[in-house]
Amino acid sequence: MARGDLTDREWAMIGPLLPPNLSQKIYPQHNPEIWRKRQCSIILFVMTSSIPDPVRLAEALLFQSSGPVSRRMMALALGEDVEIAQILSQVIKRTERLGFELVAAGDGWMFRTAPDLAEALRAVLEKPPERLPRAVLEVLLLIAARQPVTRPEIESFRDAALSQKTLTLLQGKGLIRSVGRKPVPGQPQLWATTETFLVTYGLRSLAELDPLLEGLRGPL
Repeated sequence: MARGDLTDREWAMIGPLLPPNLSQKIYPQHNPEIWRKRQCSIILFVMTSSIPDPVRLAEALLFQSSGPVSRRMMALALGEDVEIAQILSQVIKRTERLGFELVAAGDGWMFRTAPDLAEALRAVLEKPPERLPRAVLEVLLLIAARQPVTRPEIESFRDAALSQKTLTLLQGKGLIRSVGRKPVPGQPQLWATTETFLVTYGLRSLAELDPLLEGLRGPL
């Protein structure tokens, strides 16, 4: 026997998804006319209850990710029609009094320990950070300032030889990457900084380094 405009098969699919108290209230013993009036609301309830809360989904994605979550990743997870800025704003509000916060990093967003708790956790959870030697840090800053840049160009600016070992060290730490070769004789590799570089030094973009890098951007 059909229940209003629903068949037995349709009811078998939708009925179990409804809360028991709601299912009992609308079971077919009710007047068919009343049932028809409620049918659209019931189907809408079932459809929306199967769609994850976009704010919670965004939080889960940020929590699960080992690095910054880009706008493209957000759109793939939440849907192209979702207002990502509005979702992120709600995430920020929900984490205001928690032990972590949402921050922009590179071209995306990530959760980070609340600043007032970072020092206490660092003493317990982290090993002392490995500091880069001065010469290696100088090379890293030159790459950040002049990217994409080749090894000979770095050597010319520093007026000193640059060992492959230094580039391999920075690449191994994920701070720089090869972005192709320069179309000149010998076709030397071009080097640029990575998103890991931004995250490691707590930067949203390279623009935040402008005051520091200004003197490194002159002509070769």
